[in-house]
Amino acid sequence: MIKRCLIAAALTPFLANAAPFENCPSQAFLMQDSNAKMYGIDLASGRANLIAGTLRLNGSEDTASVNAIGFNFKDQYLYGFRKESKQVVRIEQTVEGETTHYDSTPLNVSGLPEGIHFFVGDVKVSGDAPAEGETDNRTSSYFIYNKGRGLFEIPLSDDLSAPLTATKQPGSETWSTTIYDFAFHPITNKLYAMESDGDLFEISLEPNSTPELVTRLDIGTDTGAFGAAYFGVQDVYDEATGETTENIIFYVSNNNSGNIFKVDLTNVPDDKSGYSPTTEIFTLGPKSGQNDGARCAIAKVEVTDESMDFGDAPLPYRSALDNNGARHVFDPNQDSQNLIFLGDSVDGENINTSSDMNIDYSDNSDDGVILATDFAAGLTAQVIVTASQSSTLYAWFDWNQDGTFSEDEKAIDKVNLAQGANSILIEVPEDAANGNSWARFRVTDGQEVTLTAYGSVQGGEVEDYEFETYGSESYPGQNDWVTLAYEDRWPYLGDSDFNDLVLHYRTTKYFSSEGVTSYRIEGEILGVGASFHNGFAVRLYEKDVDSELVKVLSAEQIDSSNSSLFINGQAVSQTIIEPNRTEAIAIVAPDIWDHINVQNGCEYFRTEVNCDVNAKVTFSMTLPLKTALSPESAPGSMLDPFIFASSDHYHGDAITDGNYRGLEVHLKNQVPSEAFNTALFSVAADDASNQSKSLYFQTENGIPFAIAIGASWRHPHERVDINRAYDRFADFATSSGESAPLWYNTVNTNITIQFGAEQ
Repeated sequence: MIKRCLIAAALTPFLANAAPFENCPSQAFLMQDSNAKMYGIDLASGRANLIAGTLRLNGSEDTASVNAIGFNFKDQYLYGFRKESKQVVRIEQTVEGETTHYDSTPLNVSGLPEGIHFFVGDVKVSGDAPAEGETDNRTSSYFIYNKGRGLFEIPLSDDLSAPLTATKQPGSETWSTTIYDFAFHPITNKLYAMESDGDLFEISLEPNSTPELVTRLDIGTDTGAFGAAYFGVQDVYDEATGETTENIIFYVSNNNSGNIFKVDLTNVPDDKSGYSPTTEIFTLGPKSGQNDGARCAIAKVEVTDESMDFGDAPLPYRSALDNNGARHVFDPNQDSQNLIFLGDSVDGENINTSSDMNIDYSDNSDDGVILATDFAAGLTAQVIVTASQSSTLYAWFDWNQDGTFSEDEKAIDKVNLAQGANSILIEVPEDAANGNSWARFRVTDGQEVTLTAYGSVQGGEVEDYEFETYGSESYPGQNDWVTLAYEDRWPYLGDSDFNDLVLHYRTTKYFSSEGVTSYRIEGEILGVGASFHNGFAVRLYEKDVDSELVKVLSAEQIDSSNSSLFINGQAVSQTIIEPNRTEAIAIVAPDIWDHINVQNGCEYFRTEVNCDVNAKVTFSMTLPLKTALSPESAPGSMLDPFIFASSDHYHGDAITDGNYRGLEVHLKNQVPSEAFNTALFSVAADDASNQSKSLYFQTENGIPFAIAIGASWRHPHERVDINRAYDRFADFATSSGESAPLWYNTVNTNITIQFGAEQ
């Protein structure tokens, strides 16, 4: 933490038309290429703007390279070393009419080894800044380094036409450290540099001192030359005290990746044992094979406009600049063209410190992600992400609710998005904590090789969303299916192939501390061998076999306005809870045939020989409750899945009054819904239902019209009786399950669908 320094007025340069740079500019300077080009780097965003495509020497274009640059915040000039002439130069602005040039003025320096080039340099300013109106008595020196030749100090005087003498730091010619660039700490005036493996060194200017290893920083895979080093000041908000302090930050840029790392070196102890400052990627700058940087070391690193879109998850999440929050320069070319964002729009904020998060920024552009399903521990959730154009998505979910987005919480990693809506599945960990938490989504153009939940990126957008994680109870299991198979010619048994509708099926109850909050019903349609048109529905109903206790939800208990249905990953716009019913009956499909495509040359869907390669049809329904229920009163397990006759389609001679919806087929001994036409029980047919004995949907000898198999199951070919495919089925059905409970393990594979329940 430092006290703000006052910057003295710039000294008058010795060239009449030359001028210093602005007082302590916040941008960093980067010199690149063999023909020196000078860039300005905004460390907060990583934006690079070309200041000078070439420097001038003696009024003419200079084709030489300049390295070892340093910024002198006493006189506001840059200093560097010109390779071709092996000279120290001062870089200044020269205004000619409306054109600004950048000139290199050679300095008269003696004491340097002849013919040696220096790649590493910086400027040290000593003394206290003067108060306004006082004389500036600070001193400044330009330091340059060459491995094997040593560290040289060149005092900088106000009269740069006078001869200057370089002095070598005693013993520095023996230093073994490989230094690509260094920078002076603005308070301690010690030098800091980083080797290619992340080793951070501190260099004292005491005679015969050697670089001291501070620690090895975690730089991931970003090895190689760190050719640009800077210091800067950053405001940091302390949530506990509510105060904002100023920290000294060391920034170092990797030539190969362009990543600029941030290391807090506010208070470096004399004893380095155990000292391990954290390092992280702060932003992404330009890549270069030849790189050297300089900056006014006492200038703040801050956001000055609204060109960046920030995350907005609250503290302790990292959303502001002071904690290197996630941020995107959403219009890097400043042309409003081909922008990458989520939803309908993107805009920017100016969030320097975490205290700024208390200001109402109202980020109305966070509109690109729909959390389509509940998030329950151990289950799969679904999000719908809308992209402005083809792009790449990353997302983190704070499953353990510790206020951080850690790398092991990355739920979406470099997933390609198409323009428009994209359905993405999220695996919720089994140990995810119940309760409210936050998720962070970041979209880019796909070129980033290192993208974390924080730091700056050129282009794209970040959107944060609050979500709730629930406990869950799934039937038959969170990763398991029960297989349902129906005969649709009830009350006639028909061909008994049990493939008129075959599907995987699973139900899940979600609960919070208040009780059961919602239901999810999901499945996969595996086969449709029916000539009739059937709908599929689930009644939220359960009857306990032992206690005879009935649990049933009413239609009024379902939050219909927030219920959702997805078929093949696409939202379906239909009335989900059947209207004009007292019971809660969820309609998955009024007509299954509306959602399936039959393979060429086939009559049915995955029930005939060589007709079994069609992709399965998936469905997922979420039914939130208006008010949480106690677990004791909430139905669960299988619930009541059934098929019904689709309206306006012939469905056999049993229906004589046009009430197609009144024909339902349920699992054996399941009471039909209130929509069922009980007059159908009187039809003389194969069904032997007896309401007085609670016997439903079975023949006289116990053969059902619908079965549930608790394992993967290969359904019979079209018009193949189930007893031919599974010769133990009759024993199981007629004994009420007491005999041959594993009947489905004895199968004739020649007359069953190979890929039915297995693909």
